[in-house]
Amino acid sequence: MATVFISSTGLDLADYRAAVIEVCNRAGLVPIAMEFFESMGAGATEGSNLKLDEADVYLGIFAHRYGYIEAGEKSITEEEFDHAKARGLERLCFLVKPTYAWTPDAIDYEHHEKLERFKRRIRTSAICNEFTTVDDLRAKVLQSLYSWLQRHPGGTPAQPPATGPVPSVPPAPPLFIGRETEIRELRERAYAASRGGQHTTIVRGWPGVGKTTLLNALAHDPEMLKHFKDGVFWMTLGENTTAESGMATLCQQLGACEEARALALPELVLRVRSALVAKRALLILDDAWRSDDAAAFKQVVGPGCALLVTTRFGDVARELADVPGEQIYRLGVLSDEKGLELLRRLAPTVVLQHPQPSLDLVRDLEGLPLALRVAGRLLESEANLGTDVLALMQELRESHCLLDSTAPDDRFDPRTGTTPTIQLLLKSSTDRLAPEMRERFALLGVFAPKPATFDREAMAQMWQIDDALPTIRQLVDRGLLEPLVSVGRFQMHALLVLHAKSLLEP
Repeated sequence: MATVFISSTGLDLADYRAAVIEVCNRAGLVPIAMEFFESMGAGATEGSNLKLDEADVYLGIFAHRYGYIEAGEKSITEEEFDHAKARGLERLCFLVKPTYAWTPDAIDYEHHEKLERFKRRIRTSAICNEFTTVDDLRAKVLQSLYSWLQRHPGGTPAQPPATGPVPSVPPAPPLFIGRETEIRELRERAYAASRGGQHTTIVRGWPGVGKTTLLNALAHDPEMLKHFKDGVFWMTLGENTTAESGMATLCQQLGACEEARALALPELVLRVRSALVAKRALLILDDAWRSDDAAAFKQVVGPGCALLVTTRFGDVARELADVPGEQIYRLGVLSDEKGLELLRRLAPTVVLQHPQPSLDLVRDLEGLPLALRVAGRLLESEANLGTDVLALMQELRESHCLLDSTAPDDRFDPRTGTTPTIQLLLKSSTDRLAPEMRERFALLGVFAPKPATFDREAMAQMWQIDDALPTIRQLVDRGLLEPLVSVGRFQMHALLVLHAKSLLEP
């Protein structure tokens, strides 16, 4: 399996390094990073070079620190760059864009001249690219590594073994903000389940509200890993995955099946149940589209285990819950404060220069993490070009700009080798509607007030039908409307309003 040596200074680039490690894991490559170095009885420079001798490709990240100088005139970071050349490795280098805003205490003024000379050497002797945000670096590294793999077919990542335990949980989310309360509440639910409480919790909410990201963060939570000592097991169902294939995946993760794909569902359930009966483990079932497929996993949960399920569909959540009032966990949008904090992390220059318009944008996008992540990426890129970010903010509120943008790269689809647009992500929900229902949903977008809330009578009149309730039920079940019980109205999220409008356009 091909290995990637990751070179950079440390604390100032911790988030960026974590993103690159995540990309390597996603691409099936082995990251060699100082976060994983063991004690080896060598100096820092010698130890790094010994690790670099094991690598197939060098990847360097450079910002505004020169790095630790162990001996002589060069930092360890520059020594690694030179040793990679001496070994004949291809060097993929990423330098922070000079105009990108950077924290002053992460700038090395003492060694400024050495750093600038080093950067000139990098630009003239290696394959280079510039980056800004963590998401920007992640996308560029992913593209560079896949290009490297195409140039070096012998470095193609190995396939996972057909038998025995296999890794299951995706890499931890690189940017996770504003969900402290939700983490605490779901952690307590999981603890209670492992002590004899309700074993299943179903997390649902708007498309793009961050259900998968929340459970991913929970799967990496140190307290959860300590409590569920026998492991965390992650299965993604999605639109096209059956109970059989999902259960076969879990059976392999547990090391309970040699030929999992050849077994029928009843045998798989029996083997998984037997493997879990004496374990304290957390099972995560992501993106359930059909309750029948997800229900099979309720049959294998051992007495010391907990099962967390995400779904975008109200009917799936109700059908999976034995006690809906206790087992369905509604994940809401971010508060204005947390939404602005997320936008600030993604577009620091914009929020610093335009605090009130930035807050207005968070409110107009109604705190939806998916919308804010895409908007932040676009705004910071626009700011780096020196163009009018206020005009872009207005466009993000009212046009297809947001819908036509590529989703964050944690939505990368390995089946197609692409990352879908926001529009395509939302279409996966509306495409399942009958044509008549889809047209009614689209009309809601055309006539939506701000905020987009409707009463039952107004919807019946808009759709020219006597009783709007059957249509409302379907739209709520599909996650496209939400009831506001206290006021007797129904809400559509601002991003879904844009999507609904687009369905009626040629």
